[in-house]
Amino acid sequence: MRFQHDPLYGRKHRCRIRWFITGAFVLSLCSIVGRTVFAENPSPGPVTHIVQDGDRWIIENAILMVSLHPQSGAWEVLDKRVGHTWASIVEDPKRQDVLKNLQKVDEETLSCETTLFWRENKPFAATVTLRLPRDSADLFMTVDMADRDVGFSNQRFWTPLFYRSPDGAIAIADYCNGHLYPVAEDQLPRRWFNTSRLDMPWVGVCDLKTGVGYMVLVETSDDGYVELRKVEKDGQSAWAPWIGWSPSMGKFAYPRKLIWHFSDKGSYVALAKRYRAYAQQLGLIVPFSEKLKANPELKRLFGAPDVWGNANLQFAEEAKQAGIRRLLVQGRMPPDQMKKVNEIGYLTSEYDNYTDVLPVDSEDKIDRHHDLIPQNVVLQANGERMKAWLTFDKKTQYMKRCPALWVRTAQHDIPKVLAEYPFLGRFIDVTTAEDLYECYDPAHMLTKAQKRQCGVDLLGYVRSLKLVVGGEHGIWWAVPYVDYFEGLMSCNAYFSWPAGHLIPPKSKDEEFTSPWGNKLPPWEQYERWGIGHRERAPLWELVFHDCVVTTWYWGDSSDFLLQAAPEITPKKDAFNVLYGTIPLMWADRRRGSWLNNREIFLRTYRNTCILHEVIAGTEMVNHEFLTDDRDVQRTTFSDGTMVVVNFGAKPYELTVGETKHLLPQNGFYVKGPRIEQIRRLVDGRIMTTIKSEDYQYEEEESRHVTSSP
Repeated sequence: MRFQHDPLYGRKHRCRIRWFITGAFVLSLCSIVGRTVFAENPSPGPVTHIVQDGDRWIIENAILMVSLHPQSGAWEVLDKRVGHTWASIVEDPKRQDVLKNLQKVDEETLSCETTLFWRENKPFAATVTLRLPRDSADLFMTVDMADRDVGFSNQRFWTPLFYRSPDGAIAIADYCNGHLYPVAEDQLPRRWFNTSRLDMPWVGVCDLKTGVGYMVLVETSDDGYVELRKVEKDGQSAWAPWIGWSPSMGKFAYPRKLIWHFSDKGSYVALAKRYRAYAQQLGLIVPFSEKLKANPELKRLFGAPDVWGNANLQFAEEAKQAGIRRLLVQGRMPPDQMKKVNEIGYLTSEYDNYTDVLPVDSEDKIDRHHDLIPQNVVLQANGERMKAWLTFDKKTQYMKRCPALWVRTAQHDIPKVLAEYPFLGRFIDVTTAEDLYECYDPAHMLTKAQKRQCGVDLLGYVRSLKLVVGGEHGIWWAVPYVDYFEGLMSCNAYFSWPAGHLIPPKSKDEEFTSPWGNKLPPWEQYERWGIGHRERAPLWELVFHDCVVTTWYWGDSSDFLLQAAPEITPKKDAFNVLYGTIPLMWADRRRGSWLNNREIFLRTYRNTCILHEVIAGTEMVNHEFLTDDRDVQRTTFSDGTMVVVNFGAKPYELTVGETKHLLPQNGFYVKGPRIEQIRRLVDGRIMTTIKSEDYQYEEEESRHVTSSP
């Protein structure tokens, strides 16, 4: 099926961040359960119909029937394929005539007027259009105002659909690979997300057992937000996603667009695949098979652990001797050493940052995180220049260079570096990790949409230099221009523990604060939401696995917690195996395992990276929970490779054909056309076997049995 959609809006939209919510009126689309006659007697045929039936309007095709109740603003969606009705709740039953002037625009489109917000006791009307194409499970929604220059603040829009079930979950890639938040949870760790900062601009609700679900895809995501709110119906409460709009340079500025997609099966996997189809149409799905044609050096990244610290020739030579076939070495070393590291076959890269800057006194000195301050710094709507990173000693305040100046600075900086150092890659910090924002300086004014384009231009320039491009964390719009993201396997700073501190903790009881002075979440939050396996799902990998490599955050590396929580390293290895991703590790003396526990470093490499060499360019086609407690999970890739991982404390008996394998905690079974890999219990001992076309290894944990890398 070819999904129809409106393209992304252009660069010229103006936007303003407002973090306060006024007492504006919020549109209520609420739950009034429709007559069952429609479920029992759906209209035949694929053609979309729009009719008025008493006090309600219906827009219907062969798959969906959408009912609107103008007086209350209630709505419901019947999925005819399974007979399931998604219904909203009545937020304010006293309000009348919430939807006005309903009209049939054409055979697929219905329009109405509603009050988007109130200001000074005056309603401000907006026009909402709903389009339901024939043979489609997508409902396209656009909201526009006659006066787009009208000022407004953050406004919630279109009351969410209520769903409560023990197996109900909110699927969202909230600054990590993905979470499945239980809809019946008492409290959620985070409830507000700018859509411009979500790794993918969609949120879904699904049932993990029946497979039914819906998603809201925010097409105009630069100026919007998702709020998770607890709503009530029939004496029950549940969390639901509510979409809101933010101003563009203080104004409404342009039409806002949503796609409501309804799935009859497949749960969160089906929702992720719907977004992949959308991303494909936008040109965001650029697989490694295409990227390799532009830069063959990219192959060095596949199966390469991402290593920080100790960037020198000696480390590279020791790693090669230890059997590490590919390696991403981050850091500057003498040019002659770097050349030899390249000749070994490793990928050399360097940290770079065009966002956070310190001052210099002349244009010709702009280089490596310096710029003229304040004139080249972002000017905010309140008239203040935007601050960036404050160092932990609170002695050095970085500022935010305006994104309009990023490319200019990179063009000044990078060629000079490459003329001296034979780097094969470049890691661009911050650009793909931070929110979109505006600049009000007349010399370099920017909307959020224009800021996003500045990021595209910067990364595109770095890519044009035939460099392997890395980015911090990860974001959907950067996928065509970036080869690896550091941080998507972690749950960013608010879940990662200890959240960006350079020195690893010695125990789980330590408390940490950010440079801004706020107390960071305790170990318990990290254990459940950061590294917990029951509420995580590879939403990102289901969409982009064959396009970009992901790994952990530098302050949440595979080996960062060896002293405080040694059990976390093998769990992260298991996640890497399950998701088909690479580890991030440290190689210096203060942290990490290379100098402190090399056996662990090498085990992480073998268990995760040989597999990644094989499946880096494949699409992840499925993820599923094999047990009710979600301890045992399985992923499948497009080349036929299947991975089963047991996160549970109890061994899991896996039957393959007539053979039984006992998987210990963090044990795994991998079977594909090009690799077989298993970590299992044999007579009470943990044994690991790896066999690929050019690699064989067998290990009993704590001592080697055979080795032939």
